[in-house]
Amino acid sequence: MAREKEKHERKTAEQSIAEKAEKETEEVAAADQETSEEVIELSELEIAAREWQKEKEELFDSIKRKQADLDNLRRISKQEQVEAREYALSGFLCRLLPVLDNLERGLESARSADDVPAAYCEGWEMIRRQLLQLLEQEEVSIIEAVGSPFDPNCHQAVAQVDHEDSEPGTVLEELQKGYRHRKRILRPAMVKICRE
Repeated sequence: MAREKEKHERKTAEQSIAEKAEKETEEVAAADQETSEEVIELSELEIAAREWQKEKEELFDSIKRKQADLDNLRRISKQEQVEAREYALSGFLCRLLPVLDNLERGLESARSADDVPAAYCEGWEMIRRQLLQLLEQEEVSIIEAVGSPFDPNCHQAVAQVDHEDSEPGTVLEELQKGYRHRKRILRPAMVKICRE
């Protein structure tokens, strides 16, 4: 009987140990499953966080580019406004130049004619000087041509002539005066140049 009792106690102890081991195994398995689920959740969160970070950086880059574009647009707009104010008279001055040309031609013609009184010539000369002073006040200057090297930016060559005493590319004759308003060319000087 003592043996049976001992057997029974051993069996009960074995069952108890087996149950405890099984219970611990189940707990470890459950903990492992929770841990793996947490790892999966963490990795999904990390992936989502990386994607969000990448998207955030792309948005910041886009904002920076848009801001730079806006700054460039403002700068260009401001520069255009300054130029528009600075050269607002350019169109009017260009239309005024043929009037000055005709006045100078008329004055030359009157000087060469015998039947025009000298007082008329003096009056036209005063008008011409006054017009040139007005242009000078608006920073309009005559482009020097005769004797200077040909510059396609401010001279318009209409003919090439052979000339022994001049260097090739030198302006020999001015057919029509050229004018500059500040740094801008209103009208290039129409010239004849020495053939190269």
